Amino acid sequence: MRGRANGGPASRPLGGARLLSWVGAYQSGGLLVALLGLGAFFASSNANFLHVSNLKVVLLQVSIVGIVAIPGSMLLLSGYLDLSVGSVSVLAAALFGLMAQAEGASLAVAIVVALAVGAAWGLMNGLLTAYLGFSPVVVTLGGYAGARGVSDAITNDNTRMGFGSKFSVLGNGTLFGLPVPAVIFIGVFVFGLYLWYETPLGRHLTAIGADRNAARSVGVSVKRIPMLVYVCSGVAAAVGGLILTSELDGASPSIGMGLELQVLTAILLGGVAFSGGRGSLWGVLFGVFFIGVLNNGLILLNVGPYYVNIAVGAVLLLVAGIDVFYRRLERIPIMTADQAEVSSAPSEALVVGSGETHP
Repeated sequence: MRGRANGGPASRPLGGARLLSWVGAYQSGGLLVALLGLGAFFASSNANFLHVSNLKVVLLQVSIVGIVAIPGSMLLLSGYLDLSVGSVSVLAAALFGLMAQAEGASLAVAIVVALAVGAAWGLMNGLLTAYLGFSPVVVTLGGYAGARGVSDAITNDNTRMGFGSKFSVLGNGTLFGLPVPAVIFIGVFVFGLYLWYETPLGRHLTAIGADRNAARSVGVSVKRIPMLVYVCSGVAAAVGGLILTSELDGASPSIGMGLELQVLTAILLGGVAFSGGRGSLWGVLFGVFFIGVLNNGLILLNVGPYYVNIAVGAVLLLVAGIDVFYRRLERIPIMTADQAEVSSAPSEALVVGSGETHP
């Protein structure tokens, strides 16, 4: 009896639940196995893949996507979406370039202004979606067009360059033997892990994404929490724009092109449900590296950039199919062994006090 009460063999789920467990394993540990397999394939195809210098390049390449994907995955977990991150990153870069050169502000002031505009744009997204009930897709698609339009107006399609060696450290420097953007990514990821798994935030985000009304009934701030995460998403996008500006030593109008697609692909590949309510930050990390390793390995094999985009698009379609498959499996009624025994036992009615049973 004790074994059954504590989830022993007799209380284990049957049938569809086992299939759900298998798919769930794919979303986390199984994705790690796929990532290692992909790395092994590229390592056997090109000896340069496992060189330390190339691995640092991979880490550098995934850093910006990873930084933006962490708050993005929290948004998607709660049932919200941010498609404006690429445009917000170029808007932050444009304002930084304007402040640092045209206005003659110090680097510190220009960086603060860039981060502030990212936070403000995220706040606007959060107010419109979480508080006013606008569609996250419509709002952030509007932001995708609007933020890039504002940045084009600021830059006049011109690239401001020459921000000095101090600012160059942000995108091209090293710290602890790693690229500075990679160190920032690792720090943001560790902080995200703490919020996701060690504080109530992760459970609240999951509850909001699974059933907003039920989450509200138990006291979860279903409006304030997504709005704050939107602000974090805007700040992360601005950080990505500043890193790209530092790497290029120029505030180019082309910064952030396609960033939202890369971020969304990594998040979905990591197992966060598009409809919210399910996800793992570890899976998102594996998804970020899967896309980075895929891009880097195909380039080492001299595959053209168009085919790289085709490969990433194919991965996104595969992920969308798996997400649909998972949601269908979640609708399958799950019966444990205990329930199966009860349902298969003959129905008997006990007559109290008579000592007899009647079928």
